[in-house]
Amino acid sequence: MTKKARKSRKAKRKAFKRLFLFLLVVLLLVLLIRPIFKIGYRKLPTTKPKMTVYKNVIRGQGYTILKQDQFYAKNDGIVVYGAQEGERVPVDQEIVTVNFQDDFSKQKDELIRIQAAIDYKNNKRPQNKEEYRQTPEVLDIIEKIQESIKNKNYQDLISNINTLDLVTPHNINISELSELLNQSLEDLETEKEKLSTDLSQTRSRYVSRFPGVISYIFPTDNSLNYGENFDKFTIPYLDKLKFETKQQTGVNVKKNQPIFRIIDNLQWYLAITVHNNNRLSKLEPGQEVSLIINKKEPIKGIIKEVNLVNQKEGVIILAMNEGFEANYTKAKQKVEVILNQEDAYTVPVKALVEQNKKIGLYVQDIHNLVRFVPVDLIGQNDSWAYLKKGDMKNKINLDGKDVQTISYEDNIVLDPGSVQEKQLIRK
Repeated sequence: MTKKARKSRKAKRKAFKRLFLFLLVVLLLVLLIRPIFKIGYRKLPTTKPKMTVYKNVIRGQGYTILKQDQFYAKNDGIVVYGAQEGERVPVDQEIVTVNFQDDFSKQKDELIRIQAAIDYKNNKRPQNKEEYRQTPEVLDIIEKIQESIKNKNYQDLISNINTLDLVTPHNINISELSELLNQSLEDLETEKEKLSTDLSQTRSRYVSRFPGVISYIFPTDNSLNYGENFDKFTIPYLDKLKFETKQQTGVNVKKNQPIFRIIDNLQWYLAITVHNNNRLSKLEPGQEVSLIINKKEPIKGIIKEVNLVNQKEGVIILAMNEGFEANYTKAKQKVEVILNQEDAYTVPVKALVEQNKKIGLYVQDIHNLVRFVPVDLIGQNDSWAYLKKGDMKNKINLDGKDVQTISYEDNIVLDPGSVQEKQLIRK
């Protein structure tokens, strides 16, 4: 082998050794660095925070308290309506007329007997029909009847017809009047006047006693009527109330049946019973709040009274200036009193984690590393946590210091327990 060949072979061996050493170093580096980057490959289940409006509310049962006058039929009869449901009427307007269906024949017969007894005591002898028709008394009554018809004064019309019936000659045996003839003339006249008045009232007129809204729907009796104060509206009183809505729709009514009510629509109240809510004690009279009734649009109310049983239980009395039309026919409804509301993030409550006595979330970062981000928890339920949104730079104030919080683009780790210690980025 020549010297040149030996040098070439030796050079190849050195090159091979250098390559081998290089590969060995690379292998060692891979083995050393791999555990560091291995956690970057572990992807954890995450979710992004959702933007919402957080409402700080007190929930309870609301009872509609009204200043109202409820009217009942004095007799069985036929109803004539003078106003529609929900119509606002002035004071002294005729709302309903009930024409009686009672049988008054006995009273009429008794009145004729009394008149006969009075005529007998006054030595007034019966006239024949032709004679009595021309008497000034009869002519005067007929003129009054005609005037009543012209003026549509039906009360006077009925009274004048009854009077005409009295002066009409009737064949009555004197023996039938023995009991009445034992009475004085003055007593007979008094009894006649009373019976005449009763017979003239064959219908009842019902008029409004104050301006208000008319309703023929009766969600309750008088148990929720407003008096001089709200003392009776306690939790035991309100909780035991049962309601059955009634409505007057037909033309026939029975005695003592409710026929209509008139309601002051300018001011109404809501009594809300609250159980087990520690926010109740923070309310103050005069405070304006928004409230939602039966999941409808919010309306405003002013807290008039807060009657506490204890720190978590009591009755809120609200003075209402709006929402009357939607609620005057309802006795009991679900109510939410909104103390305040603000834009917020919501995340699953299971994602919350505590670190160094601070509440926060794990946010997945580059290479799937994880960092702890503090949050301001403003409310939660069994499923969701509500977090204060930061400013334009996603900063919130905690313990007097501005700190970085989550943004809507962050990936929130759903299971903090699955995060390994070596995944956490320490500051």
